[in-house]
Amino acid sequence: MTVAGIALEQFGRWSHGLAAAAQASSSKEISATFTAAASGLLPCDRAYVGLYLRDHSSVTIDDRGPDPWNRNYDARLYRQDPFFRMFASTRQDFLLPLAALDTGDFQRTDYYRDFYEPSRSFDEITGVFNLDARAAGYITFLRFRGAPAFGADDLALAEAISGATRLVLTQLWHRWRAEMAAGCGEDTGHAHPALSRLSARERQIAVLLIDGGSAKSISRSLAVSPGTVRNHIKKVYAKLGIHSQVELMAAARVAGVASLV
Repeated sequence: MTVAGIALEQFGRWSHGLAAAAQASSSKEISATFTAAASGLLPCDRAYVGLYLRDHSSVTIDDRGPDPWNRNYDARLYRQDPFFRMFASTRQDFLLPLAALDTGDFQRTDYYRDFYEPSRSFDEITGVFNLDARAAGYITFLRFRGAPAFGADDLALAEAISGATRLVLTQLWHRWRAEMAAGCGEDTGHAHPALSRLSARERQIAVLLIDGGSAKSISRSLAVSPGTVRNHIKKVYAKLGIHSQVELMAAARVAGVASLV
């Protein structure tokens, strides 16, 4: 028996998945339960959720443990992603298939070479939902080579569940921020040995960076010049052996923000 093309069994699994995500106690658990429910409702090879931050960074919440492919995406490839570029250029929510952003030369782009080829992906539907002034949550449904392309019915189904998706992504954003503030990121207990080298001011600025701050916003918060903040940021990066705010966020997830404060 089906309802609007969806088997009642599928709908039941979706409902149970939503309930489990609502009761989840960690960002990883939210990701695992929700992506399983969503990909069971809208057939795909993989579904991912994560956060796009207005400081121009991306955080994928891996549902099956650390994923080198996603870490590579979060470290640099997100800047080439046409969906991220659209997010960066607008404050409007959107839910689109890859075909909507493919100008005809997509397969010749660096992003296709670096992301789609290694991942075996060939089609996707991505929804981006602005959660507040600092962040948007995203969900991506991927199909690998050999599977049929997403059709109009798939996009309509993704749109039909967009309200529930937004609620779960809002929960994911709040939970991730709480974990960062409490030092409960994944793999805690393996603190980066260089964290103890930061001065009190550097630790303060590092925490503000992890929370999505920019040099300008941090300078206003601390009542110092943006140049002073940028000098502290350079020292933080040098001491930690990293080169960007995205890498700092990744280090915080591994080491735990509690080690910084």
